[in-house]
Amino acid sequence: MLVKKTRILSIIALGLFLFLRTDPVPGQSQSAQLKPSHSQTIEALDTTTLFTEANKRYKEDNYSDAAQLYEKLILSGVQNGELYYNLGNSYFKMGMLGKAILSYRLAELYLPRDQDLKTNLVYAREMTKDKLESRPLFSFLNEFCFWYSKLNLTELLIVFLILNGLCWALALIKIFLRNEYYNYLFLIILSITVIVSISLGLKLYHHYYSIEGVVVAKEISVRAGNGINNTPLFQLHDGAEFKIIEHQGAWSKIELGDGKRGWIENRWIGKCQLESWPALTSSGAST
Repeated sequence: MLVKKTRILSIIALGLFLFLRTDPVPGQSQSAQLKPSHSQTIEALDTTTLFTEANKRYKEDNYSDAAQLYEKLILSGVQNGELYYNLGNSYFKMGMLGKAILSYRLAELYLPRDQDLKTNLVYAREMTKDKLESRPLFSFLNEFCFWYSKLNLTELLIVFLILNGLCWALALIKIFLRNEYYNYLFLIILSITVIVSISLGLKLYHHYYSIEGVVVAKEISVRAGNGINNTPLFQLHDGAEFKIIEHQGAWSKIELGDGKRGWIENRWIGKCQLESWPALTSSGAST
């Protein structure tokens, strides 16, 4: 499924390079001289060549180098759903379920309607050792407000801004054209705008304050307190998902879908959250 997305991501990466970078694109001969395991050569690659080389190494079954290159792209400021999707595929091929699930979850923030992504995420979750229940936040919105789960944060913001502008336009029209038809139309658009604005507010809350995480180590102990000397309560394994409810230094308090709570070291988990608003800035991912 990676090959299917290669052309799309190539266009996106090239466009981002032209708009966000000022250094020139090197010639094709420069890319042909790259050696797969040479770390200094990897550091010298530019954004476009970096992406091309990452895809090449993935196709050569060199998933470790491919993942390293995809990560470098993300840290350089290039973020989109296809990139996280490809990174997740690389990790999955390497048997790193936790990092694969984390990458797929980050890709979901950009690509909530992508069926290939959903299929891969479900398959990866089925392979995890811990079969944990999930309690989706605001699940009623997924049932009654389809746009909440079908649109990403940026798309939902754009819809809200369009509806808000339409409301103001209709309000001005009402002043000059006293027509009952415009009154009804205004009330309908206003109602929809209010519902979408509430959805946007809840999505913002979920994105910035209701943070979820994934275990990215083979096995870890969840403890009664935020210290290595505290009593171990239970074990979690690679790919286990949870909600983060508190941070204290190098530790985080987590809650599982069944209500179990405990403390875990930050170095063994990844957050399903981007540091900045997707598609509006270019800062790195918090993983």
